[in-house]
Amino acid sequence: MTLFHRPTSLLITVVMILLSGHSPIGATNPSSAPSPLTVEATLDSLDHLINERYRFSQKKEKEIQKLKLSLKARQTAEQQFQTLGYLIDAYRAFSIDSQTVYVKRQIALADNVKNHNMQVQARLNMVECLYNAGMYKEADELLMKVGRNSLPDYILPYYYHLKRTLYGLLADYALEPEIRNGYNKQLNLYRDSILQTNSSNTFTYSVVKADELTERHDYAEALEILRKALYQGSLNSHDRGIVYYCMAEVFAQTQQNDSSKIYYALSAQCDLKAAVREYVSLHRLAEQLFREGDIERAYSYIKCSVEDARACNARVRSLEFMPVFTIIEEVYQAQIQKQRKLSITFTYITCAFCIILLITFVILFFQNHKLNIIKEKLNQTNQHLQTVNDSLTESNHVKEEYLSRYMDHCAVYIDKMDDYRRSLNKLASLGKIEELNKNLKSQNLITNERKMFYAEFDQSFLKLYPNFVEKFNELLIPEARITPKPNSLTPELRIYALVRLGTTDSVKIARFLCYSVSTIYNYRVKIRNSAIGSRDDFEERVMHL
Repeated sequence: MTLFHRPTSLLITVVMILLSGHSPIGATNPSSAPSPLTVEATLDSLDHLINERYRFSQKKEKEIQKLKLSLKARQTAEQQFQTLGYLIDAYRAFSIDSQTVYVKRQIALADNVKNHNMQVQARLNMVECLYNAGMYKEADELLMKVGRNSLPDYILPYYYHLKRTLYGLLADYALEPEIRNGYNKQLNLYRDSILQTNSSNTFTYSVVKADELTERHDYAEALEILRKALYQGSLNSHDRGIVYYCMAEVFAQTQQNDSSKIYYALSAQCDLKAAVREYVSLHRLAEQLFREGDIERAYSYIKCSVEDARACNARVRSLEFMPVFTIIEEVYQAQIQKQRKLSITFTYITCAFCIILLITFVILFFQNHKLNIIKEKLNQTNQHLQTVNDSLTESNHVKEEYLSRYMDHCAVYIDKMDDYRRSLNKLASLGKIEELNKNLKSQNLITNERKMFYAEFDQSFLKLYPNFVEKFNELLIPEARITPKPNSLTPELRIYALVRLGTTDSVKIARFLCYSVSTIYNYRVKIRNSAIGSRDDFEERVMHL
């Protein structure tokens, strides 16, 4: 049994490899392989799968439930860690929030048994969750904490994949060409590391090697490698979708529009069958069809992409899709309005024919009804996107507020330490050794500073979350509810204030509050035992207050 699970979804890698877009100038134009597929037949098949995609999601949910049941069985720590890994793989690109929950459970389990390899693997999984949430800085910091030298050999490919993904993301969002070139340089170095640590007959090697060839404009060789990868036989639906996507990118860069549409559609079909909700192929296909004037299909595909990204809670992907979605929506609405005007004009011209007039009004009635349904769904989608934006704005505000207070507190503390140093120096220079020793042994300064620090923490937290105490008490049975003094928190409330801020490790909480770990544990158990409803997800509910 291995503690390392290769991600079944390499979508992030492929997207970061290929999103930068390579110019086909000066390259040989590869020909597509003979295929009985036509663009229209492929798109018709894709349309059918989009209508049936909820069936694949239900199947995926059933598979996940089986894994959850196996997690409840009596297992060793290593078996439980492996089962958590399977759940993380199952939720990857399906539900980012759920994936993060089980990664946190992996981290807690690994820390509990103090298994180094488990700890490294779990934290690398958390890096991927941070990428999906758009927290690139935090992801980079966590990668730096893990470090390259502490990794066993079998985890190196995953580590290089994450580093390469990081620089791909940073390059995509860099505004200055010099900065972008620097990120791309690092990206290429980690791509070489991926090639060195993966066997040449593996799926990962084929995809990354094809990308390297594509960047060098060796499109024919890139297609040859990708076609060979398709014949490996061991590829699942999602992996085949990745290969199709890579081939579609090559065809798109060499201006073979029909081939690129076919392979984008094939890739999207594979994603839908695999119940993947965070993808790019359907979005790319929608953009291409929009440029070619197929507005209705473009709207259907981009709408499906946005809905799936919302279901997955892929906030970064939702923001990426929003500009294209807005443009296509406007054109689609304009087209509907144009069609509506033509229908009305036709009605006026043929008003003498009562039967035709009646039929026309029936058609208009159903069109208006359909339009209202579409508008309602669009409003719901736009409201969700606004909620995502508000959440990101609130997160930035919290970080700025805490940074400002932290800097002020540090400045005040430095001044106090300097004053204390001056007073001790004065006593020493006056020869008051006894009084100097008395001051050095006294705990009053530390005690007072600690009280002031906790008071500052309480005020800062309650300023950011003014309804925290009220909402927290709503989770507890009436007799266990806590009533603190104004603008302050009790020890129990401070513990869960730290949990709300993302600090769930009892060791860190104990160090922060100067309690023993057992005391923190007892407090947490006491509060959980007083919770209304399930105790297992109590702290998760606190983190959403």
